[in-house]
Amino acid sequence: MIIRKAFYWWLFPSAVVLPAWLLVGWAAFSQGSGWSFLGLLLLCPILFVAMLVVGGMVMARRSVRESRAVSWYDVGLFGAWHLAIIAFGFFPAGVTGWLAVLGILLFIAIFWVVLWELLTETRARVAMTFEAYQRAAQPRQVPQPPGESVDGGEYIVIEERRERE
Repeated sequence: MIIRKAFYWWLFPSAVVLPAWLLVGWAAFSQGSGWSFLGLLLLCPILFVAMLVVGGMVMARRSVRESRAVSWYDVGLFGAWHLAIIAFGFFPAGVTGWLAVLGILLFIAIFWVVLWELLTETRARVAMTFEAYQRAAQPRQVPQPPGESVDGGEYIVIEERRERE
């Protein structure tokens, strides 16, 4: 549970820290040209927005907000994605392109898994609410003991006629 809660608190700070790490990593480890830095300047805002989008989708789930912990699917996928981004920030020769592809594939997987979890949870919650509404809308019947009626089965009809004067 501690790991799931840690990822819950790390979701939105990671949207700032990891793109910043890419810029710091390029300055410290890259032997690339200015064009690669320009590409990185375009990549960092896109990464920032992508991380905010999937983080917002995770936070949209009621179970996540109530428990303040993400699911194990989220932990696995976000952990792998963040590790790929951190490794990309070291700009290892010959592997940087593969790390970029891995990061993109992990983002796609995260997006669809988080969307699936959100829709599944929302559908279940709406179905429960609808069933409760249907139960409340049905008329209630007072249970009667078997074989007895309320008035004993006799009816007396009294007709009154008023005469006009």
